Amino acid sequence: MPTIALRKLVPVVLTLCLLSAFGCQGNKTAKNFDDVAATPQATTASEAGSATSDGSAGDDTMGPAPVPDPLYAWNRVWFSFNDVFYSVLMRPLARGYAVVMPKMVRTGLANAYTNFTFPIRFVNSLLQLNLTKASREFGRFMLNSTLGVGGLMDVAKADPNLQPGDEDFGQTLGHYGMGEGFYLVLPFLGPSDLRDGIGLIGDAAANPLTWIFGPWTYYDDYNPWFWPYVIKAGDVFNRLPDYLENYDAITKPAIEPYSAVKDAYIQYRRNAVAH
Repeated sequence: MPTIALRKLVPVVLTLCLLSAFGCQGNKTAKNFDDVAATPQATTASEAGSATSDGSAGDDTMGPAPVPDPLYAWNRVWFSFNDVFYSVLMRPLARGYAVVMPKMVRTGLANAYTNFTFPIRFVNSLLQLNLTKASREFGRFMLNSTLGVGGLMDVAKADPNLQPGDEDFGQTLGHYGMGEGFYLVLPFLGPSDLRDGIGLIGDAAANPLTWIFGPWTYYDDYNPWFWPYVIKAGDVFNRLPDYLENYDAITKPAIEPYSAVKDAYIQYRRNAVAH
């Protein structure tokens, strides 16, 4: 009996370690770094001093309108923690992984995960009453699931009418007029805001992994509730080499990295809601 209990405890402990390492419940931050790395306005706004120490804007003519930052001290602490964790601790692992795992394989794994979680984007497109985006997501899923060998290849990307989308529940809330609330930096997860934090709940509900490994499922007398987190952690780690490159593209040219990341995140999320 103790042996059985110990066997069941091992995957739980592993999951908690992966959770703390990679922040795996729907992290938007890494995806945002990928999209905003090529957006010079974010860094320009930071260098111009668009954010003061209390999170207010000094000159918002070159950047987005300010988002309240009442938890500035908290956010600063966790921004520094995340920066050390990813830039110092995780960077050697990411580099080693990139050496042993060919780019083609990493891309295929990322494509497969993105394809599998298409219901998140599809459902949110429907919630926003955007049938064009919904049909595009459905078409991408069908094409990539068949000709793309289960999504390993993003063959739909070659069609200009089937370009990848990124709809999520945070955008849906913004579509219906909910504001950002306030800026928030979370341990391991990075930049966010109140609206996007709430949106993670909706994204989890639309994630097929939640339904496959939910609390109502049982296999071999144990509940595999932790597998969605393990799988997401693997996806984040698989993309980490590219994430770190994009993170460097935002922070290294900036005089004030905290403001650069904050401005980039807010600007990207506002653009996502607007489009």
